[in-house]
Order: sequence, then structure tokens, then C-alpha cells
Amino acid sequence: MNFMLKKIAAPLLLFTISIFAWFNAASLDGQSGKELSFQVDETDASLITPLLSARRLPVFLQAPIADNELRNEVENLVAQLPGLSCVNLLEDGRVIFEQLSNEPVIPASTQKLLTAIALLENFGPDHKFLTKVISETQPVNGVLKDDLWIVGGGDPVLMTSKYAERYKDPFLYTDIKDLGLEIVSSGINHVEGSVKGDESLFDDMRFVDSWPERFRHTDQKQSGPISALSLNAGFVRWDPVKESNGFNTPAEEPAEYTAGVLKEILEENGITVNGETTAGLAPETAFFEIATVESPTMKEIISKMLLGSDNTTAEILLKGLSASFESPGTSRGGAAILSDSLELSGYDMERVEVVDASGLDYGNKVTCKLLTQLLDSGSYATDLKESLPVTGTSGTLRKRLLDTPAEGRVRGKTGSLNGVVSLAGIVETISDRSLSFAFVTNFDGDKGRIKYLHDEILLEMIKYPQGPAIDLLEPVVSDE
Repeated sequence: MNFMLKKIAAPLLLFTISIFAWFNAASLDGQSGKELSFQVDETDASLITPLLSARRLPVFLQAPIADNELRNEVENLVAQLPGLSCVNLLEDGRVIFEQLSNEPVIPASTQKLLTAIALLENFGPDHKFLTKVISETQPVNGVLKDDLWIVGGGDPVLMTSKYAERYKDPFLYTDIKDLGLEIVSSGINHVEGSVKGDESLFDDMRFVDSWPERFRHTDQKQSGPISALSLNAGFVRWDPVKESNGFNTPAEEPAEYTAGVLKEILEENGITVNGETTAGLAPETAFFEIATVESPTMKEIISKMLLGSDNTTAEILLKGLSASFESPGTSRGGAAILSDSLELSGYDMERVEVVDASGLDYGNKVTCKLLTQLLDSGSYATDLKESLPVTGTSGTLRKRLLDTPAEGRVRGKTGSLNGVVSLAGIVETISDRSLSFAFVTNFDGDKGRIKYLHDEILLEMIKYPQGPAIDLLEPVVSDE
């Protein structure tokens, strides 16, 4: 009897393990969005591997081994990060590795991921902003006796071609010349009044009031002056090659500057204007529409914002979000709406604090769990991922991870402030698996070292899934 038990114990144990492993792998594969399939080879080849051989373990049984391999490598790298670091790494909602993923941290520009999703949730990806030109009377025989008012609708990419085309990454923008040419086509050839700019859709605050002084246009120029009628991000002069705002000269009065450029376009096209340009509030009796111009879609504007980590665009959009509920739009109002809308959409906002749209404010707090949630789930996760810079190719990742296996395989949003380095996005692995990730480090130390460690984590992720070679796991086939 004992002999018989011993004889069947090993096969029975192996069979039990195989069944357990199969269900475990099925569960793992279900979490990653893949379905089990059974295929019969219609050739004459037959399987010669015994039924209970370990070689009959299916290919997806790599996953537990691969997860463990990746966890070990990432854990070793994360242990070298200084200060407070949150890390979250997952595949289709299944967490592979996490450290302090629910701990609130200062996000720097990864804050723009929250902004992007909230804008898509509230406006939709196809929303367009409208800039219009109105007057109190209609032109008669080509003569307009009153003022022309250009009314801002919160379009953050209203630009001249000379300003827009100096960027390395091409993007769609609203050409103010198109607005001028529409006025020309309306038949006006003389304006007895002035060209005036109306930016009343927003309040008159040019910056988020809690920003450090050095972030304003008087010093580092991390953002142009915020206005509902902003042309060229609020800058009147700029370097023809260098993209940094640090080389730009901000407009004292953005709306007046925009009106002045429009007047120049009109005069270049044969329309004479008697009055000078200025800014103000268009009268309620100015309801005759002379011309309009639409912005690119919200998704296209968000792509521009994320590619170059454009702070000005982010903050204009935040006030626009506020103005869509109640005018005038404010930064504080936009921040509150952003936070509330993400919570209503089911994102975990319990320990999150939203102060601005760009991430310049040190009062912002996010969690790595939230950042990966934005990228991994939700109705606009795909739109968000498609808008991100790509390593070695575009935007803020153009020079990152060049000549490595990660070149072209990582889409992500970077973030950097004094004491903050962050990165969140997706990795397309060599084995065509997609992993979402977020790394945020708040620290006192060497920024270069932290970026290096973040990149090393990405390089480990690129290899996923690691594990026994597939040819060692699949059944042996006989051609006899």
C-alpha cells in the first residue's frame, strides 16, 4: 500500500502543481488583458512530451518569474534613490512593483498629466477655442466708423508664424494672420476707430499668486503673462533659435500687444486704421461679428503642452477651465475644478493637492498611484499617452536614453524643480508588452544621479518579461 502511494505521489503532485499554475497564469493573463487560447496544429507533427512534464507549462507562466526578476532589479535601484521617492510600476492595472505609491510628493511638471486629463474630461478632445473680432456697427461701403474689438477666448496657441515655427517639434497653432485676412475679406478697407483687445474672460492676475517670484517673467520667465487674449505666449520678442522663455521679452499688456499685431496685419493688407491700439472691455452693444478664428483641437493643444512642458499653455488652459463654469476665469477656480472633476471620474485624490496646472508650485502634491492611474485606465488614457514625448525623438525626451534599448520605446512626462525629479509614462518592452510607470523623487542632492537611476529602472523595464527561455517551456514536437 505504501509502495503504491509512493508510486503515484510524484505524478499526482506534479499534476496538482500544473493545474494550479495554469489557473494562476490564466488569472495573471486576464489581468493583463490577454485571453487564453487553444490551437490545434493541423500538421502531422505530434507532441512527444509526457503529459505531466514541466515542458507543458504554458508560455504565460513566464509572468511570475519575470515579475520577480523585475522587482528584484528595480528594488536594488530604488534603494539608491535619496530622499522621499515614490515608485509605481504596473501592467494593465496589475502592480508589479511599488514603493510609497500612496505617499504625497511634489510632482514638478508631471502635474501636467492631471491637467491634461481634467481638460479632456471637461472639454473633450475635439473642443476648440474661438477668438473673434466684433464692432458696434457694420461697415458701410468698406468704412467702419467704430472700433474693432478682438475678444480673447482663452486660446493658448494664438501665434504669429515667426514665433511658432522656431520650435523643434512642429505643432498646430492658431495663426493670427488668418484672423486679419478674414477681416480683409469682409470688405473693410478703412477703420475710423481703433483696434482694441478684450481679455475680460479671465481675471487680471498674470501669474499664480503663490509662485515664487523667480518663476515670473521678471526673472526666470518660467511662464509668460497669463491672459485670455495671449499672442505668442505673451512675449513681444524672442530668440529665433533658442526655445527657452529665458531669452524672451514679455508684453506689459498682452491684450494691447495682440491688438497691435492685428492692426499691423490689417495695414499690411491695405486697411487703414485711424486710432491707436489699446485694451479694454468691449461694449455690450458690440454684437456685430466681423471675423472669427478657431484654435486646433484640445487634444492637439494638450500635445503641444506636454511635448515642451509648456507652462504658459497649461496655466491659460486652467483659467479657461474655470471660465467655462463662471467668468472671469481664475487659477484658484480652475485648480478646484480640476481636483473635483478627477475625483468625480473615479481617480484616487485623497492625498492629492492641486494648486496650479503646470507644476511650478511647490504646494502641489500627487501620488505615484494617481499618475499611473491616469496613464493606465480611464476613458482618455489613450489620448494622454499618444500626446507624450518619446525618448530620443521628441519634446523633453528628445535627448534622453539615446543609443540605448529604450530609445523610441518610452513615452513620458518629465518633471524638474529644485529638489524634485519626476518621470511618468509608458514603456513598450522588447517583447511588446506595455508597462505604465511613475517615479517621483523629492530630495536634497545630485539631480543628475537621480535621473540616471530613473533611466536605469526604465532599462530594466524594457527587458520585461524576463524568465526561462520560451523554447525551454514549450512542448517538444516530433516530426515523425
